[in-house]
Amino acid sequence: MARGSNIRNMKIPGIVNIVFLLVVCIFGFVLLAPFVIAKDTSSIMISSALIGCTFIVIIYASNYIEKKNHGLEEKVTELENKRLELERLVERNSKIEEMISSLVSMFIQPKDTDNIILRTLEKTTALCNAGNSYLFLFKADGTPYLFHNWKNENFRNKESIFETRNLSNFPKISERINDRQTTVVSKESSDIGSIQSERRLITNHGLESLIAIPVESNEELAGFISIENYTSTTDTCQNYLPTLKVVSELIGMALSHRSFLKDLSIFRDLINRSNDFIFIIDMEKDSIIDVNQTACQELGYTREEFLAMEKDGISELFDDKFWENDLRNMFGDRYLEPNKTLERKDGTILPVEMNVTFSTLDQHNYALAIVRDITKRKDIESILAKTKEVMELALEGADLGMWDWNLRTNEVMYNDRWGSMMGYDPEDIEQNIEEWKRLVHPDDLKVVNDTINKHLTGETPLFESEFRMKNHKDKWQWILARGKLTEWDKNNEPFRFTGTTMDLDERKRVEEELRHSNELKDLFTDIMRHDLLNPAGNVRGFTEILLEMEEDPEKTHILTILQKSSNKLIEMIDTAAKFAKLESEEELEISRMDIMIILHNVIEQFHQQLKEKEMSLELRTEGSYPAMLNPIVEEVFANFISNAIKYSPEGTMITIDVQDLNYEWRVNVTDQGDGIPDRSKPFVFDRFKRVDKKGVKGTGLGLAIVKKIAELLGGTVGVEDNPEGKGSIFWVRLKKDHMNIINDSETEIDTEMESISFEDTAVENNIPLKINC
Repeated sequence: MARGSNIRNMKIPGIVNIVFLLVVCIFGFVLLAPFVIAKDTSSIMISSALIGCTFIVIIYASNYIEKKNHGLEEKVTELENKRLELERLVERNSKIEEMISSLVSMFIQPKDTDNIILRTLEKTTALCNAGNSYLFLFKADGTPYLFHNWKNENFRNKESIFETRNLSNFPKISERINDRQTTVVSKESSDIGSIQSERRLITNHGLESLIAIPVESNEELAGFISIENYTSTTDTCQNYLPTLKVVSELIGMALSHRSFLKDLSIFRDLINRSNDFIFIIDMEKDSIIDVNQTACQELGYTREEFLAMEKDGISELFDDKFWENDLRNMFGDRYLEPNKTLERKDGTILPVEMNVTFSTLDQHNYALAIVRDITKRKDIESILAKTKEVMELALEGADLGMWDWNLRTNEVMYNDRWGSMMGYDPEDIEQNIEEWKRLVHPDDLKVVNDTINKHLTGETPLFESEFRMKNHKDKWQWILARGKLTEWDKNNEPFRFTGTTMDLDERKRVEEELRHSNELKDLFTDIMRHDLLNPAGNVRGFTEILLEMEEDPEKTHILTILQKSSNKLIEMIDTAAKFAKLESEEELEISRMDIMIILHNVIEQFHQQLKEKEMSLELRTEGSYPAMLNPIVEEVFANFISNAIKYSPEGTMITIDVQDLNYEWRVNVTDQGDGIPDRSKPFVFDRFKRVDKKGVKGTGLGLAIVKKIAELLGGTVGVEDNPEGKGSIFWVRLKKDHMNIINDSETEIDTEMESISFEDTAVENNIPLKINC
């Protein structure tokens, strides 16, 4: 500024030139006057020439000086402009310096990164004389979302153009952001190029100008800053673009730091929530420098108490000085101590497992101790040990051997019982599946393999197979193997197959003996049915003929005894054959039958016997009783009625009734005989168990046959005292035919029809519903 003033002072004013010319003119007049008066022509001419030259020199000098003055004025103006520009630059640099200085001061020890980002946006807005500034971050799919913004008081109600419109509407701006390039758009911008349509959208939003600055974090594009102005263009911000780039980098650093703090917070939270106790020990200072909350809660100390512990206190806590370099030199940077104890603050001892990692940072040694409470594991191990002991005792008691097949390695492990069962020492057998298959009988191997594969593929819930294996005597021994998949890998592929083995040699021997016995029983039954029954029938036939021919009373008496004996023999043979046949049956073919019709058919067979003992039989029921039965059920009713006639006094009554027990019918046959003692009731349906009945002979198989028939039909039998007086009630419970019962009305109709049918049947066959003989 001083130099400009000096130059202005050097300018020669034009009035000085005029005064100088006047002085020359006066001087010339004074000089010429004497010569004019003297009329000295030559002197006048010389003087005039001299004066004229002087004028010419003066005019030239005046013009020269004027030009110099003009040049000086231009230089003065240029210097003044540079001075003003320099002042602006100084002011701008001062502004930038102040902004950068304040931002850097915030980033020296960043605590609240969100607030730092907000203050940075505020200063950026002020730097560019803009309205609002926004920070957009990209989601995982690439779409931006508003993360932070700072708004001028006058534009609080304004929204960013990128909030109202998707970034995809601005392809060129988006492209430049992805290329990490700053974009400036304003009404006055001439170098718009292909983003003319995007400028139109921006101006239609009410903006005079917009600057989009990409933001990077951790060397990746994280988002962009949008500086939006509603009152003036941002052309002046062109000068601040390098500064805005620095601002972008600072915000990227803030985002990185924020992400780091977030990760650190998550890590710290996870450490504190860990089930393990975590300690960091400074090996040089013999002190705990950090500890997680779990250790504090479980051991009863506060964090401050842990951090204040001295060497002796830490040693007492861990019951040793594991952080000393001796252990590091011995075990290296890592070691595991599976069985250790910690002492709580209250003095109780806690069983733990400790994993120690040694580390060196900046020539300083640290120890990381991760301690796990193994109290539950110890309890589980104790339970498992007891369970294993019980299982071993159970396997030993059940005489079972155990095997364990690793499907990955094909290794097979055996317990001692498996070896002793087969006569081997498990250590003497190659412990692989090929050796196990080699011991299986060749004729059984295919079936065994198929059974195993069916279980491995999930077709069967477990593996079970009976086959022969070669024992230590090179003999084939029958065994029963059962197994199941017990473990799968992370890909859900099975890799462990565990099971047991039972010695079946003795059972197979017994089964063979039983098979032989059954063959003998079937042979004996066939002999009774054919070889014994035919001669007995001949004896009875000839006896009946002789009785008709013989008139001698004594011989007739003998023939009568012979006839009774032959009848009894035939009855015994027939009963035994029936029972043998039922014993070999596992199920009967059943169909819908009516109990009432069956009862009528059976009662008709005993008409003569009732008449001979002058007894009556009363059927105290009517209607239809559909049930799922087999015709052999007649044997049950016939046996009950036959016994009632045999064991009841002459002239007494037998009653039959049917009870409805929801899903079953109960048929009761009540007599008026001597009854059955309570101590004998549980055995009357067993084979060859008879209650003493004077004068009545029997095989002891009749009620056993009744019980077997009832069981095959899914029913039950029983006996109880007659509540109305002497005698017993023999009953059988049979399943109803519920499939044919549709509703109550149809049942009533069916019952009525069946009642009519029974009455018709009884009339046609001359069978009264109440028989009196």
